[in-house]
Amino acid sequence: MYFREFGTPARIGRCTSKEEIESLVDKHNGKTNCYASVYVFDNLRDIEGKTDYDSAIIDTIWFDFDDNKDVKKCLLDVRKFIRKYCKPRDITPRIYLTGGKGFQMNIDFFCPIDFPDNMKRKLLRDYLMYLKKEYKLKTLDERCINNSVSCLRRIPNTAYLSKITLEPTGVFCIGLTVEEVMKLNIEELYGLAMEPRDTPVRITSKRALRDMVDFACDKYGVKHTVSNSVQNLLEKLKQAGKSSIGSIKSISSIKAPRKCILELIEHNIARGNSNHDQNNVITLELLAAGKSDVEISFVFSSIYDEPAGDYGWYNDDPTIPGKQIVSMRSKVTHRYNKRRLIEMGICPSDGCPCERS
Repeated sequence: MYFREFGTPARIGRCTSKEEIESLVDKHNGKTNCYASVYVFDNLRDIEGKTDYDSAIIDTIWFDFDDNKDVKKCLLDVRKFIRKYCKPRDITPRIYLTGGKGFQMNIDFFCPIDFPDNMKRKLLRDYLMYLKKEYKLKTLDERCINNSVSCLRRIPNTAYLSKITLEPTGVFCIGLTVEEVMKLNIEELYGLAMEPRDTPVRITSKRALRDMVDFACDKYGVKHTVSNSVQNLLEKLKQAGKSSIGSIKSISSIKAPRKCILELIEHNIARGNSNHDQNNVITLELLAAGKSDVEISFVFSSIYDEPAGDYGWYNDDPTIPGKQIVSMRSKVTHRYNKRRLIEMGICPSDGCPCERS
């Protein structure tokens, strides 16, 4: 079970579902400003009734642009970051006009970042400060950077109340498209905020995730493990009813993936590429582990930075498996043995617990 915090802005509740948040919004919207935590937390890690912020699920990075004197400066910073960071990387951020003196932005990750809990706060703080300096984002709020894991953000389509009179201003916190932000002036954007509107679609990015991982590895000298993140994604597919588990026909019992193959998957995800022989090894290993064609395709979609659908390893539609995987399931009767893995340079001859098969 997981939860988000709800605030007015004082933190007054923990919501374990979208419906609970909507209920609190219905109760408080128009009477007070409504906020929710940027991140979801693990409520099994509750510490004496207090939220364990180290348990945050880091699946997005959140930017708060704020200038009490001139909101136009915020707009210029948002445009600069889109132009210099997002567009060259084909990243589509979610952008919001707060209704006050600023903008908020989310860049959503392909999967939650898989770092130790005690590193999450420092990683977010250091990475946001790096981006602020690298792209000269003067209005990126350092107070929110320093408390990025625990921050509350204004809930989209809720009324903005004056901080002085505590009365509604007639303006809402709204979502904006990239095109609107890049083309409309500040007056035109506020004109859109006179009523609620559709919220931005969450479009995830592997490149954004990789950028943050690379930053952490370089700065802290740590080795990022991606295999757990991929495994979490496979579990989500199972829960969504997208998989039909089966193994290759000659294997009578499910065999856990071997350590050297998991390391190969992790290495290929880290570098964003693979080759045909390695893909064969990975596919057979995961088939033998009882993974479905869709699940295996999903692993390959997490490996490749550039589209590889033309080669048949995955499909742009995550519910449709790659044709290479479907073909291998019907034809192949075994996974690679240890001797062949050693010959291919995948398994070390010594020190690997990989059994012969």
